[in-house]
Amino acid sequence: MEHPDDLLEEFAFGDRPDVGPHVAACSRCAAHVSLAQQAADWLASSHSAPPPAPLRSRVLAAAVGVRPPSPGPAFSAYVSQAADFEVLLDSLSPAQWSLSTADGRTVEDLVLHLAGNDGNVLADLGSPVPPARRARDLWRDQSDQLMRTVGRAEESLLSRPVRLAGRTPMRRPLREAMMQRAFETWIHRDDIRAAVALPPVAPEPSHLARIVDFGLALLPGAMDAAGRGRPGAVQLFLTGPRSASHVVPLSSSCAASSPSLAQVEIPADRFGRLMAGRVPVTSSVAVIDGSRSAALDLLTVAATLGCE
Repeated sequence: MEHPDDLLEEFAFGDRPDVGPHVAACSRCAAHVSLAQQAADWLASSHSAPPPAPLRSRVLAAAVGVRPPSPGPAFSAYVSQAADFEVLLDSLSPAQWSLSTADGRTVEDLVLHLAGNDGNVLADLGSPVPPARRARDLWRDQSDQLMRTVGRAEESLLSRPVRLAGRTPMRRPLREAMMQRAFETWIHRDDIRAAVALPPVAPEPSHLARIVDFGLALLPGAMDAAGRGRPGAVQLFLTGPRSASHVVPLSSSCAASSPSLAQVEIPADRFGRLMAGRVPVTSSVAVIDGSRSAALDLLTVAATLGCE
């Protein structure tokens, strides 16, 4: 007698009723079906667990973020970085929360700092800021609230000026602030990874490109503010999975068509970390042709744009 071995598990889980007469008459196959049903019952009873409390809001926020119309790439970059950051926090042992990061703050202090900058954006939007809690829960609550708020945002809200993080007070539209939130979340995630002896991880190439674009848009004005603005531009070549070329004016009074004084070639992820002040500006940080002073001025000011 042939046994329908490849169909027995389907029958055990309610499919293939045509196999029923054979199972009823065959003790061998009936035992196989019974064993499969017992295993399914055991898995369901021993491994089921309620989902983590923040999971529902994160799934909903991410779904809102990809549903048209959406707030765009700034929001998707933040959702991606926040998800990666949460995975990292969930992996930390109690002792690792007290480790020092590169700037001397503990991991816990750094997470509180990140939560505070998220909270500033929420406050500027008039959204309720979650009450103070331990660092991990406070960051998660505020990140959830920020994603829910921005995920439902209309154009008028995305254009509302809110505070950017940084030593110099500055307000920019919410859509730009969300790109900075993605930028800072990435950088502080890598700060924590370094503290626990893990290698850095760059954002997805399209998100990294948007983060770099955000910084480059601020750079001409920052050159002026630093007293290093001058006529001309620098041709910036960013290498990597999504290579790109940018003409960066050396002053807000210069046009993108200004004569190029220098060419700078640097990997995109290194330039992102340089903007965050995590890569020192040295003569070998990039390949430079043309005016070294113009190129190094640009890189030096770029290194002041990022994360505290």
